[in-house]
Amino acid sequence: MPQFTRAGSVMPPVPSATRALIFAICVLQGLLLYFFLSYHASPALESLSHNIYGQTMAFTLPVLISLSVVRLNDRRFWGCMAVLALLLAGMSAWVNSNSTATPADSLLLPFYLSLILLIYFVLPWLQVQSFPSETRYRYANLAACFSQNTLCLMFTLLLMQLTVGVLALCSALFRLIGIDYFHELFFDTPLFMWLVYGVLLGISIITCRTQPSLMNVTKNIIRLILKCLLPLVAFVALIFLFALPFTGLKALSTAWSAASLLTVMAMSILILVNVVRETDSAVKPYPRFIRLMVNAAVLLLPVYAALAMYATGLRIAQYGWTPQRMWAVLTIGVTLVASVCYSLSVIDKRPEWLPHITQFNKPLSLLVVLLVIAVNSPLLDPYRISVNNQIARLDEGKTQAKDLDLSMLRFDTGRRGNEALKDLQQNPAFMTDPRLMAILKNTISQTSRWGSYGVEDAAQAAKNYRPENAKKMFQLAKGSVSPEDAWWNSLPELEKYSSTLRDCLGLQGACILNTLELNNDKQKEIFLCNTLNTVSINCRIYAKQSGKWQQAGELYLYDDKDKNGLIQALRDGEVKPVPRKWADVQIQGKRRVVHYSSENE
Repeated sequence: MPQFTRAGSVMPPVPSATRALIFAICVLQGLLLYFFLSYHASPALESLSHNIYGQTMAFTLPVLISLSVVRLNDRRFWGCMAVLALLLAGMSAWVNSNSTATPADSLLLPFYLSLILLIYFVLPWLQVQSFPSETRYRYANLAACFSQNTLCLMFTLLLMQLTVGVLALCSALFRLIGIDYFHELFFDTPLFMWLVYGVLLGISIITCRTQPSLMNVTKNIIRLILKCLLPLVAFVALIFLFALPFTGLKALSTAWSAASLLTVMAMSILILVNVVRETDSAVKPYPRFIRLMVNAAVLLLPVYAALAMYATGLRIAQYGWTPQRMWAVLTIGVTLVASVCYSLSVIDKRPEWLPHITQFNKPLSLLVVLLVIAVNSPLLDPYRISVNNQIARLDEGKTQAKDLDLSMLRFDTGRRGNEALKDLQQNPAFMTDPRLMAILKNTISQTSRWGSYGVEDAAQAAKNYRPENAKKMFQLAKGSVSPEDAWWNSLPELEKYSSTLRDCLGLQGACILNTLELNNDKQKEIFLCNTLNTVSINCRIYAKQSGKWQQAGELYLYDDKDKNGLIQALRDGEVKPVPRKWADVQIQGKRRVVHYSSENE
């Protein structure tokens, strides 16, 4: 059954053979995603499983084919798919070249998000290839495809959430009577859930492509809701701009998320305007007063995007480029271009409401596609740009060595950042400062930004541990005595050779030892503080229980204004136990811990 848009454009019907292929492709996608994301491969298959090429193809191609294919013998369609496959392979190769031998999680998330954007904006151009050649690239056809894809995404997410809810209810009911089989099948068996995902995706896509009346009714309901929402959002946008001159731009420069909030507001109006404006319709929505208010909000949209760019520019000027700021600038840049185009449409003298929007949207969608490709290629590689900029700021003196974000270079910029870290070991600023050099070497060795290290690295370090060497590296606070040998010998086991022990042995005096009586057992506990971290001072308390040393507590000290004074106080032994003002309680012979409010403690 053909599906008609508001402008009369016909969505081609889907033959039965194509429906069967779509369902098979979706189930196959579930199996492929299981293999590339969840399958614990044997050593023989390890190089094939969990690789970026397989993940990219399994994530994108089945969706593109399932939402676009109409006739199985359409050479034009399969030719476009071949070009897209080559493009995706090139993007994957570029991302893979930067993630070699480095933690890749921070690189893969932006890449997957860019793939979602690419699919969303490329799909309509791929779908219209099955339209008649004389009307193939009409805006009405592209808009119909965008609407169908958006509704299909919403329907798929809703169907999956409801299905997971039913499965959870089923497993909970059977667990009531002691049967855990269904819980293990549904939630502990990745293959089953990936197959469920594939089946539901196939049902959702086939439904959306073969039930035009359902899609049109749903679209009309959503459009009515958003049509009521647009005047409210426009009113909020106007009163904010009216209040801004009375507060000044200084508030924006000091706010942490100013750019993101301003961009979200601008993008919200852009999206709502597109939903409300009917394709090729000359009918003006809303009464005149409300329409003028919406027009005023659209006319001032560039102010929002410009303010967001200003706030982001301040951060870049202060701290330099990072991959996140690169993505932010590109997003705000597209929003700014779209806002200027839409504001020009407001001042058009033609009788239609915002007549130029249909002309602007096609090149804007292609601009998004080109930018997504560019940032996953050598053209606008955010990781190369960020690393080069940070090192250049260090060389020019704009950034001090102690302020350089080593964690960002290690975990957010891939291979390029890690190569820069290795080169920094020859930088004079690090070579002349033992503390900075210790932090740099520790950062290079870390396997996560939270301070963990590789298993082999930790095992070798624990094997090389010598208590007599450790005693020379730790600093005793004034008035403290060295702990007993049993504590020194148990340190690798207590710390599991974590970042604290590594920092303590990496720089003499980085860790300060104090002995305090903290629990009135007439035996002093050990208060160990690691001062090497640039963000906070991590202190741990060790107590002897049943003849064995154990970690009993932990404390993080944050004082950016006078960290050196805090460290000096720890060295001078200015640490005294303070008993709690409020006690816990005992009920039926068992101690119950009371969590008092902070002002009462």
